[in-house]
Amino acid sequence: MSAPQSSARPTDPPSSSSASQERLSRGVPASRFRPELHGVRGLAILGVVLFHLFGAGRVSGGIDIFLAVSGFLFTAMLLREAASRGGVLDVGRYLARLARRILPPAVVAIAVTTMAGLLILPSTRHHQLLTEARASLLYWENIELVSSQLAYEAAGPASSPFQHFWSLSVQGQFYLLWPVLAVLAVLLARALRRPAVHVMAVFVVLVLGASFAWALWMRQQAPEAAYLMTSTRLWELAFGGVLALLGARLTLPRPVRGVAGWLGLALIISCGFVLDGASLFPGAWALWPLLGLALVLASAGPQGGLQDPPGTAARLLSTRPLAWVGSIAYGLYLWHWPLLIFHLELTDQDGLGVLDGAGLLVVSILAGWATHRWIERPTAARASLAPRVPLTAAAGTLAIGAVATTIGVIGTTVTLPEGYSMAGVDRALHPGAAATAPGADPAPPDVAPVPAAEVLAADRPQYYDWDCRQSQGGGLEASEVLICEDPDPPASPTATVVLTGGSHAGQWQHAWMMLADTYDWELIIADKSGCRLQSTENAGSSSCAAWNANLIDAVAERAPDLVVTPGTVMNRSTESIEDGAPQRWRELRSTGAEVLLMRGTPRPDASVADCLAQGRESGECGADPTQIAAADPLDDLDLPDGVHTVDLTDHICPDGTCDAVVGNVVVWYDDSHLSTSYVETLAPLLDAELQANVPDLFR
Repeated sequence: MSAPQSSARPTDPPSSSSASQERLSRGVPASRFRPELHGVRGLAILGVVLFHLFGAGRVSGGIDIFLAVSGFLFTAMLLREAASRGGVLDVGRYLARLARRILPPAVVAIAVTTMAGLLILPSTRHHQLLTEARASLLYWENIELVSSQLAYEAAGPASSPFQHFWSLSVQGQFYLLWPVLAVLAVLLARALRRPAVHVMAVFVVLVLGASFAWALWMRQQAPEAAYLMTSTRLWELAFGGVLALLGARLTLPRPVRGVAGWLGLALIISCGFVLDGASLFPGAWALWPLLGLALVLASAGPQGGLQDPPGTAARLLSTRPLAWVGSIAYGLYLWHWPLLIFHLELTDQDGLGVLDGAGLLVVSILAGWATHRWIERPTAARASLAPRVPLTAAAGTLAIGAVATTIGVIGTTVTLPEGYSMAGVDRALHPGAAATAPGADPAPPDVAPVPAAEVLAADRPQYYDWDCRQSQGGGLEASEVLICEDPDPPASPTATVVLTGGSHAGQWQHAWMMLADTYDWELIIADKSGCRLQSTENAGSSSCAAWNANLIDAVAERAPDLVVTPGTVMNRSTESIEDGAPQRWRELRSTGAEVLLMRGTPRPDASVADCLAQGRESGECGADPTQIAAADPLDDLDLPDGVHTVDLTDHICPDGTCDAVVGNVVVWYDDSHLSTSYVETLAPLLDAELQANVPDLFR
């Protein structure tokens, strides 16, 4: 029996549609399993985990590789499908595949982490825990961390157990963006009668270049945000996309493959030891691990690493141990971080010892294996289900999770009373600093302190919510001096007072507000977070130094009667005066304003709100008094006329102790700043000091 005949003779020219499709699909990367890529994925995640456990805040570069691998796989996959279908994607099938692969392990990890966090973490952290649980579930944890000004940081008891979801959120947002890019590339290629891979390559290179330039700029402006933003990380995903589009051309000549592979592997492994990625990435130095990935992939032969000669890096990365780690990589990443954070919280440690770290590594690997064995594999086996089944399940799960966490967020939201924090509080029961005045009666015993621990973390100065406080860091564009105006100034102020010099100046706002209300002063604030008055030598490169240089003119424009700023700083060690600060004080005095230097305040080692919520004693939660110098360093300076000092240390740390609660009022609201409630109880004592030291202010 003869074979069926084609309707077209072999010599007939191909139809225009088939020729167009052939042109469109020409050069699109073929689908093939690359065992060395799977091994790199496992090595990258293992590096992330090991550096989280033992790296003391250093970054391995594994996340950068992980993002590039995602870009590699999804660029090729999406372009193949879009090109084969003429510029159309089966969106339902694509989303269903994503839902099966990434959602079940993530949902389980988020649910377990949330429940464990509610049991283990102090109640003061439940609101942020639930907020980040929702953000992680909906893949915007990186956005939440930026909006909450929570920078990526080394593991510690106060770290978020969801912090690691920032990179998964970047990937999730990429998974929604990249299909659009692939479809547009194919449609444009059809219109231009060009291979889709050429147009996609142009798009990917443009994304890489724009995102890379943006990352470099943001590294200078807001490094904490730059580390977490999708827009600054897209270039790493696009880097993987470029490697994928090179396809078979990403193979080096045989004589140099061995050296290139080992060099690439050396770059990957050495990254965390050589570079401080937490401060350098995602800038140009992130090319270090990414070039390592490129060299490893280019060193593999056309048949994959398993077919390469023994003794090559590609062959090593294709072996069973690293392949196994690659298989459990997702679960390992999901579980290792919350296990680490909860361990530090339960043991009250700031870091891990070798034995603790090794134990957590084993537990994390077991959790990753269990997740792969009992969640990932069963859900992957259901690929034959109609797309509507996993999509319906995913939508329902996300909706239920979002509603549940939102209810929790609302229920744990703290609402502070408007106005003064101590308004309506019985001062006889809660005298605060008044109990430290000479001859004052002691505070009544067995009275619960105010604010309550759950409210304390939000007991901050009012101006924090006025959208005039400048964030820490940034480039020279962030050096303009913003003024927080008095929201209710007197019609004819008897004096104008400027409070400036970072958050340790701003922490005194409510005491000065109370005095301003009494004496008809206008109170304005100029605060750049973390930026004390200091030297301006680096004004050409440091936003804080440039802000200091601009401050003098800004103050002179307002012609205040008094400028108030911290005179010393206590950084949990010794008390000191900031370099260059005396020169700034003289410059402020030259504007015609008098200057008041308030002695710095000690800082606790950890969040007082969290400490008290854990049921610890006031003495355990306070500050170490040894950070206070035996004599005020300002007393040793020859200060110009019109520069005054005030020292309220004895009313913050009476009798040589720095307990967290004084006079039944909590002194600090976090690990650094005085609570607004306690500051208000200091107002009468500050008033008396001013009457004695700055009498001209009252004339």
